[in-house]
Amino acid sequence: MDTNRKLTDITDRKPRTPSYKYSFRLNEEQHIRFNELLCKAGLEHNRSRFIVKRIFAEEFVVIRRDPSKVQFIARLNDFYFQFQKLGNNYNQIVKAINSHFSNVAIPHQIAALEQRTRELKALSIEILSLAK
Repeated sequence: MDTNRKLTDITDRKPRTPSYKYSFRLNEEQHIRFNELLCKAGLEHNRSRFIVKRIFAEEFVVIRRDPSKVQFIARLNDFYFQFQKLGNNYNQIVKAINSHFSNVAIPHQIAALEQRTRELKALSIEILSLAK
């Protein structure tokens, strides 16, 4: 008996391709309305899927992309990555302070760093409030 063979489950199989085909004709008005519905649904590239969903009253989600929101999210992501870089730099600064400064100078350096951190936190809270 071959024990190296992978056992497959019935649920792992791909769904069968639909085998029934229907065709219909539209007049000019119906064709224009049909294309408008396709565009609103965002399924202009897949007409058959749109028709099946409409016939069987399945729910379909219309996703609209606002270019300004996409640009805003991209800038927000850039800002987030800058915060990550600041976190890395913060760790490196603390390490440098601990290794290069005397015990007398360390509290003053850490205090200055804490002040900058508070300013950064206030800025991030302001950005979050604007984003909401």
